[in-house]
Amino acid sequence: MQAFHSIAFYNVENLFDTFDDPKTFDDDFTPEGKKHWTMERYRNKIGKIAKAISEIGKRRIGYPPSIVGLAEVENKTVLCDLLNVSHLKKTPYRYVHFDSLDERGVDVALIYNTEEFLLNHAEPIRPPKFVDKWRRVDYTRDVLYVNGKLHETFMHIFVVHLPSQRHKKINESKRHAIAELIKSRIDYIIENEENPHIVILGDFNTNPDADTLHKFFKATPNYMNQGNLQFFNPMELLMAEKKYTTTHRGDWIFYDQMLFSKAFMNEYDGLNLVDADVFNPYFLQEWKRKYRGIPFRTYVGRKYLGGYSDHFPIYAILKRN
Repeated sequence: MQAFHSIAFYNVENLFDTFDDPKTFDDDFTPEGKKHWTMERYRNKIGKIAKAISEIGKRRIGYPPSIVGLAEVENKTVLCDLLNVSHLKKTPYRYVHFDSLDERGVDVALIYNTEEFLLNHAEPIRPPKFVDKWRRVDYTRDVLYVNGKLHETFMHIFVVHLPSQRHKKINESKRHAIAELIKSRIDYIIENEENPHIVILGDFNTNPDADTLHKFFKATPNYMNQGNLQFFNPMELLMAEKKYTTTHRGDWIFYDQMLFSKAFMNEYDGLNLVDADVFNPYFLQEWKRKYRGIPFRTYVGRKYLGGYSDHFPIYAILKRN
């Protein structure tokens, strides 16, 4: 039985199948669409994402991740195809996914190694519908809530993909509303469970030092001095070291994050957080001089590059006590 485990998060940049879903705006990701999303391109993408996931944390602990949160996956079809790629097929992964009301049809999901994580419960946390100033109804991605045992430690996991920075004031209010939903669920867990192991992971569409994280989750980069603060955010320390997960208009940003409750700081009980990092090996990076070092993405606009994703994955290493 292994003493160390890794958990990860990866925004996989528009992992769509090639078929049009009449209920969503996925027309660009079809063979006839603006992206010319063919089966060949789809298979290339699936293979690359599977390879990346299989390598996360492997050099550190010798194993692929026990748990991986995902963002920007279209449906169960792409998850089935992903887990059937040879890089992942040898690990007994299963997935958790619920279709959200997101207009583009992209959701969050979770894959887990069934030999290491015993799933107990999973459900979507659906944000309220938002109405803009023109009275148009706007939906966004659900939050995925999962709980279960990673070996003998019971864990609560939230997978998030908060609204983007576009339409700044509108989407900021959306992010706050969704954060409030998560916070209310966390408050309930804390009231009913002593020192719970809680992880919030995902694409927050804000940097680690943003008000959303400090206000709603009471997150801090200093695990030695949490005081009344509820969560430790190791990504804030990584950003201080000039590590990042993606770029926007030439600027590096750190939108992909993991927050850990105080229970993970106890090195004598259950699972203990040992380390966290950005997974950015050379094969996930652009190699052309002007763009060298940034994520090797699938598309830039309509231009097909054939890469992995516009985000680097993040991961954390946990030690079983």
